[in-house]
Amino acid sequence: MTISVLMPVYNGETTLEKTLESLLGQSKNFDELIIIDDASSDRSVAAIKEYLGEKRNYTLIQNDKNAGLAAAYNKGIKAAKGKLIITLHQDILLEKEALEKLVEPFVDEKVVASTHVVAHPMEIWKKYNFWQKCFFARLAGKDFSGIDGKFDCFRKSALERVGLFDEINFKTAGEDGDVVFKLKKIGKVVDTKARIIHLHKIDPKFSWKDIVHKQKQYSEAQGALLARSRIRNAYSLGRSFFREILLISLIIPYLRIPTVILILLYSFYYTELVYLEEYKDKRIVVLPFLNIFLLFVSLVYSLKGFIYGKQKI
Repeated sequence: MTISVLMPVYNGETTLEKTLESLLGQSKNFDELIIIDDASSDRSVAAIKEYLGEKRNYTLIQNDKNAGLAAAYNKGIKAAKGKLIITLHQDILLEKEALEKLVEPFVDEKVVASTHVVAHPMEIWKKYNFWQKCFFARLAGKDFSGIDGKFDCFRKSALERVGLFDEINFKTAGEDGDVVFKLKKIGKVVDTKARIIHLHKIDPKFSWKDIVHKQKQYSEAQGALLARSRIRNAYSLGRSFFREILLISLIIPYLRIPTVILILLYSFYYTELVYLEEYKDKRIVVLPFLNIFLLFVSLVYSLKGFIYGKQKI
């Protein structure tokens, strides 16, 4: 089956060359590479042209205005010629044979999508600045699996059947959960052992404000997914809205005291690794207050996403 790799790019100059190198180093061949630049303001486009040069034929689509991740995916899908669509984020490294393992399940015609395993190595986490370490503390040293767009494979005909990614209601988050919900109705979504490493942008200017902004995005997306009935069972509900549940429990008389205790524990446990590794940093004093503040951010923006049914930030 022909394979099209789609790589959305937005201000990714610090990592995209490493990502492309890991892609071109795969033993499994792919048929086309489509890069969608979503109006980057850094040297992303120049870096792509300089790195790829004559190494590989590719198609570069450039947006005049930032349209969001879902819209970038859809532009690439519409331009793609392959029967299989692989989404590849600009800040990951593919481990050996990752591409081959990702497409293996599609020998079964009932398979509509396949997932990866993403690792967050400690050695990479230690290179982040203080606030990036806070943001990724809960992930460092752990592996996660599932569809999140970082390195997933889709049958193009299945994406077309469900109307592609929902770029109307999801701009920068939530589009993955929405499309998985729809794809599971028409076929099988298979977990694979295709492993990737998440680099994330090495940004010395990353601040606590960026953490708040990210939380707004994710919470608004979760609220929109709930409003659109994409989150249905109790486990998914609890996992997606545990912050909101904690705050709401404060208004229930018999739960008030244990909830206060849980919130205090959460304020430390959520970024436990930072307390252990960065205890000499003076900013550690404000971290519990930031973690508690993020609970309120989550509640407000989950409600916003739920009320409007959209993720717009």
